[in-house]
Amino acid sequence: MRRITLALLATTMIAGTASAADLSSRRYAPVQAPTAYAFNWTGFYLGGNVGYGWGTNDWTAPSWSAGKLNTDFDGFVGGGQLGFNYQMGNIVLGLQGDISGSNLEGKVYGFDGEELKNEATWLASITARVGYAVDRALFYVKGGAAWTDLDSTFVDGAGDVWKKSKTRDGWTVGAGVEYAFAPNWTTFVEYDYYDFGNKNTEFGGDLYKVDTDVSVVKVGVNYRFGY
Repeated sequence: MRRITLALLATTMIAGTASAADLSSRRYAPVQAPTAYAFNWTGFYLGGNVGYGWGTNDWTAPSWSAGKLNTDFDGFVGGGQLGFNYQMGNIVLGLQGDISGSNLEGKVYGFDGEELKNEATWLASITARVGYAVDRALFYVKGGAAWTDLDSTFVDGAGDVWKKSKTRDGWTVGAGVEYAFAPNWTTFVEYDYYDFGNKNTEFGGDLYKVDTDVSVVKVGVNYRFGY
């Protein structure tokens, strides 16, 4: 009887030790961290942007022996963009179209008392983009064709006024960084440089050349479809 009692006590102690060990292992099991999703930049996107722009208009004329005049102008821009990205490893290739309204304005006074004024009312571009993706961050450069509507006003010394509005074509380059803060949403900051060349404009029978360039810094958001 004594041997049976000792055997039962030993069995109970072994079972209790095993249960305690099992409970301890369950209690202190490491908690698995949630797995972060891998972001894929491939797909179409649509978005908007706001920013600030500045630039110069260099005026020259055959009758100006003193040289040229520089008209600085600046103002706000805002618009939208539509594009497509295709990712291959860390490399992201894309095509994007942009159009923005603007109020870039500036004026200067000429050598004979003339008043020369310029205003760019919109900017547009179609660009190719090449980027390097680091998960949710995309560092990119871009370049392509650009257009603007440039309104020029000439007031001579006698107070006569001439106005011309021309759609100017040129080229643009830029760079930026974009970050995905949600599965379908990204935000970006970007710098763009536009060069619209040296174009002839006639005021009061006299021919003037206006050389225009613009710089823009903008921020915006994009919505990506089909993620």
